[in-house]
Amino acid sequence: MAYTNVNNLGTLITPAEVIATAMTNQTFDTALITSSIIKIAEITHIEKPLSREFYEELVTQHDGGALTVANQTLMDDYLHRCLAWFVKLEAMNEIHNNVTSSGVMTNIDDYSVKVSPAEFNMMKQDVDRKANIFLQDMLDYLNDTVNIQSYATYEANAGNSSIIGDDTTNKKGGIIFY
Repeated sequence: MAYTNVNNLGTLITPAEVIATAMTNQTFDTALITSSIIKIAEITHIEKPLSREFYEELVTQHDGGALTVANQTLMDDYLHRCLAWFVKLEAMNEIHNNVTSSGVMTNIDDYSVKVSPAEFNMMKQDVDRKANIFLQDMLDYLNDTVNIQSYATYEANAGNSSIIGDDTTNKKGGIIFY
């Protein structure tokens, strides 16, 4: 597999789209969702299930403004929704805490109450669960016997992963073993 660097191309979703899809507060500050966080969510949660080759195809077409009809349908009906929730998951630590030259600060204002670490982790697990529901929905759509014919790159590379080490992590009862 030839590796094409698409990390310098635009992201598949904008901060405004993330807020509209996955945030409860629609006046959420878009500056808290950086392109780096979006790219991390893409690489971490989207690239492997779609295959590196199909991910590269989507990013390249999206950046060039020339998505195929099938890829545009995938983006509009499945990928944006799924990716928005994964971006929210990846952004939650940055939103909760602020790293300054004085150290790590918890973001609270006069009208907020700090959540406990257990509450914060429970919230992150719920966001992860929702994102994975949307991911499974997207994969079910792609793998449907009628739809897969429209996604030749995905069909040819489904199950092909260039990420090493993912099969060494197992979750058992909330504890992660490496």
